[in-house]
Amino acid sequence: MDVFDRFIIGDTHDIEWCFDNTHFIKRLNQNRISRSFIVDTVFNEEPLRYEVNGNGKYEVFFKAPDNKDYKEIKVVFACSDNRIDLVTIMPLGSTERQKNRYKSDSYKSLEKKRLQAIRKRR
Repeated sequence: MDVFDRFIIGDTHDIEWCFDNTHFIKRLNQNRISRSFIVDTVFNEEPLRYEVNGNGKYEVFFKAPDNKDYKEIKVVFACSDNRIDLVTIMPLGSTERQKNRYKSDSYKSLEKKRLQAIRKRR
């Protein structure tokens, strides 16, 4: 059983956590989310869902703070051995790239061309 599986079942007392990643702290400041909110959420709240994102990385979705206009936040966990590093945090669906993640490739290329044409007109 890997460290992320232990997190999901709630066995978090012997996991080493790293909330001090500089990119993670920068993203917290950009999104105006407190570090204490994330710590409390990770330890006390059930994730809404999670997805595997490559080798040892997981995207975990939690409920956003009440004062935000988006409903969910995505926290990327990097797991190795007995350690979980919080890599980044982002509001769900706030960028065009995130909104188009599951769209077809033809739609993405057409949308990219449309946005480039709009930028040229400005």
